Amino acid sequence: MPAPIKGAETRVKRLIVACCALALGGWMSFPATAQSGGGFLTAARLLALCKTDNPYCTEYIAGVADTLAPLSGPGGPLPPNSLASYCPKAMTIKQAIEAFQKYAKANPEGLSINAAEFVGDALHAAYPCARP
Repeated sequence: MPAPIKGAETRVKRLIVACCALALGGWMSFPATAQSGGGFLTAARLLALCKTDNPYCTEYIAGVADTLAPLSGPGGPLPPNSLASYCPKAMTIKQAIEAFQKYAKANPEGLSINAAEFVGDALHAAYPCARP
C-alpha cells in the first residue's frame, strides 16, 4: 500500500469534523458557538457533558463513531494506522463513551482540542485496526 500523501490524514480529519458538525448541528438543541480552536465543542466540554449523563454526549459520540465507521472499514479511504480509524468487532454506544472517558482520563493534556478529533483518537486507541 503506498504511503499516504502528506497532509491527507489532516484533511480527512477536518472532513470528519465537518461531517459530524453538519450531522449533529441540524437537530441538536445545544448552543453552538465556535471555540478558539476552530471547532464548536472541545473534548473537555464534551467530557463534562458525559459526566452529567447529558444526551448530547451520547448523540455526539455516536455521530463521530457512525461517521468514522465506513471510512475505517475494509476498503475505506483511511489506512489502518490512521489516528482517525478504528476497527471494533462489536461496540455499543456505552462502550464508545467509556472509551472516550478512559482516553480523556489518560490524556488530559489533549482535552482542549476539537471534541470530534479527540473522540476519533479515543476510538482508535480502544479499537485499533490490525496492520496489513
